[in-house]
Amino acid sequence: MGGVMINPDQRFELLVTIEKLAEKIYNEEAWSCKCDCGAYTTATKSQLLGGRKKSCGCLRKKSPKNALDLTNQTFGWLKVIERSGITKTGSALWRCECKCGNNDVKASATLLRRGEITSCGCARSEQIATARSTLLDEMSVDGVAIPLLTKKVRSDSSTGHKGVYKRVRKSREYYEANITVKGMRKFAGPFKELADAIAARKRLEMEYHEPYIKTLEDDNDE
Repeated sequence: MGGVMINPDQRFELLVTIEKLAEKIYNEEAWSCKCDCGAYTTATKSQLLGGRKKSCGCLRKKSPKNALDLTNQTFGWLKVIERSGITKTGSALWRCECKCGNNDVKASATLLRRGEITSCGCARSEQIATARSTLLDEMSVDGVAIPLLTKKVRSDSSTGHKGVYKRVRKSREYYEANITVKGMRKFAGPFKELADAIAARKRLEMEYHEPYIKTLEDDNDE
């Protein structure tokens, strides 16, 4: 242990080392540390490396008699392992293991019980993947995702109409309509008037998008 070095910003349980103290404690190298609960404390090198000091003391504080013990309880993808100190506001902090294998997820009892924390964050990725799979499998026709065809115009549209764009070439303004289906883009234009470009876009929708939309509607009615 004598040959092992400790560096600033090194974690030991709930303690993170800040700086080495100029003076020794018990004739031993000592460090100023910050606890996860927000409090500051000092610890000797042997206390940190030997795991004899894990916090500022908040881990040793007795919980109130009416405090809930969440050990081994499951909240979403999280299984509570053990008490892990307190938050800055004094709420119980718990270390949890996520379904994905991450066993160092810390959350307050309040957020766990409210369902505001249900994983280490990996569940969100799976939800996105599930939504994408649903979009491709249940809301698609011949590989074309129907919700993408019917989504609203983007807020940054220069014309306020989906698939209709204002162009400028050689100081001359004109409008263009286009539509994409199965990775291929179809164009119409140029047009001097916006109304003509809008009408062209509607014709493109009827020709290229409407058949897919109608097929999905018919399948859902069966």
